[in-house]
Amino acid sequence: MIFYKKIFYILTLSLINTFLIFTNISSTEVKIIMKINNEIITNIDIENEYKYLVALNKSLNNLDKQTVLELAKNSLQKEIIKKIELDKIYELNQKNESVRLMISNIYKELGLNSEDEFKYYLKNLGLKFENIYKKIEIETVWNQMIYSKYKDKVIIDEKILKEKILKYKTKDREILLLYELVFDFKNKDEINKKYQEILESIKIKGFEETVVKYSISNTKMKSGLVGWVDINTLNEKIKKEVLNLDIDEISNPISIPSGIMLLKVNDKKTEKVEIDINKELEKLIEIELTNQLNNYSTIFFNKIKNNQIINEY
Repeated sequence: MIFYKKIFYILTLSLINTFLIFTNISSTEVKIIMKINNEIITNIDIENEYKYLVALNKSLNNLDKQTVLELAKNSLQKEIIKKIELDKIYELNQKNESVRLMISNIYKELGLNSEDEFKYYLKNLGLKFENIYKKIEIETVWNQMIYSKYKDKVIIDEKILKEKILKYKTKDREILLLYELVFDFKNKDEINKKYQEILESIKIKGFEETVVKYSISNTKMKSGLVGWVDINTLNEKIKKEVLNLDIDEISNPISIPSGIMLLKVNDKKTEKVEIDINKELEKLIEIELTNQLNNYSTIFFNKIKNNQIINEY
């Protein structure tokens, strides 16, 4: 049960940037951009999503608008596919304490103190709290479903994690500010082709804009930002790839269950602290739990996506 609660805290940051808002429609001609089964996405939907993403993630202002519009379209597509799957087994539009927990974490992340402040903040942006609630509910129930579906497949060896902590208990800790890009592929022949395409994009547009275009990770909504990470908390495979990277350097491709990952070191610092083994163990368990569930979520989503009828116009 403790894992079940933690996963909602951990995934909050990825949710803040994925909400669809239907605002007032202007006189712009309405065009159907995409159809997923019987659900449609119009140019107005995409424009509204773009406005919302930029409003809650200021860093997106630094990116090319067309890139962010593509991000908005993909965000809407992903939400509709999730809702189609959830409607098969869940009844949405229900009271859910986990949704309220998410909302609380979101407005605190924005520097707000209450739900009423959050509603006022949204109102000033021309956004509706009710629509946001629906978005959060879809993400929350999806996370609940993934947890229920895969919790028995999550493997966490606390003994190994504890041994890992003991190795660096009193040593200086190197902390890295990491960004990530995770891309998928249809077959092995496509990996190198897509990798070279991504490298070319990074050279021309930079890492963050390339993340928005190519990444399948939830962190794409934050231009790939993972945050400050203690290098000792990384698994050995990833640690080996980033250990000797300089600032602004990008790792070699790293194979993970959901695709291929590239990591970029944006900054470094060193801290010397006495580690509380129990707290550190709890932190590593959370990280491992999140990583495994995120991988299962991506794999399952891609599976159901392939079963939808998707037409772009």
